Amino acid sequence: MTRARGGMAHWYVLGAAVIGGILYMDNWASGPESAATGIRTASIERKTAKVERETALVRPKQRPAEAVENKVPVDEKLPPFAGKWFICTTQTDYCVLDGSTILYAGRKVRLADIDVPAIAEARCEAERSRGGDAKLRLREILNEGDVTLVAAKGNGGKAGAAPHLVLRGGQSIGGRLVREGFARPFKGQHQSWCG
Repeated sequence: MTRARGGMAHWYVLGAAVIGGILYMDNWASGPESAATGIRTASIERKTAKVERETALVRPKQRPAEAVENKVPVDEKLPPFAGKWFICTTQTDYCVLDGSTILYAGRKVRLADIDVPAIAEARCEAERSRGGDAKLRLREILNEGDVTLVAAKGNGGKAGAAPHLVLRGGQSIGGRLVREGFARPFKGQHQSWCG
């Protein structure tokens, strides 16, 4: 009878390999992110940035003496933006909600000088279709270059949307949408685009 050689050596090698594998996995640096992980990470980063922006936009309360000195309100002028505009889906910083409403640095803003066909509250299919065209055209125009927003007087008209004039080179983007037939001048309330 022949006896097997080597004894326990192969068990030692196997044990060392298992321990080495465990140590490797504990210190493993992840590779490129998958698409789902990248979206989730970007979403978390945007939420963090949005909280920081909202904190920065909080204005201090005026003391009575300061309120007397500032009788004439100064129009709010948001900083210019020349980046890429998106249709609002997962992007929530600079994007187009509809033909007259945008998110500008995460703030909901309505183009104060125009009335466009509705999409969500459309009274007919023709209005909904024209509203979609206005939305896409507004995005195209915004992507042509930098824009500046200046606060306009009046109420938002849409829930939570502050009215602003959106300008490029001193010219209203809303006026351009009117000239191109995608909008009408705003007359205080939304008008039907049906019939």
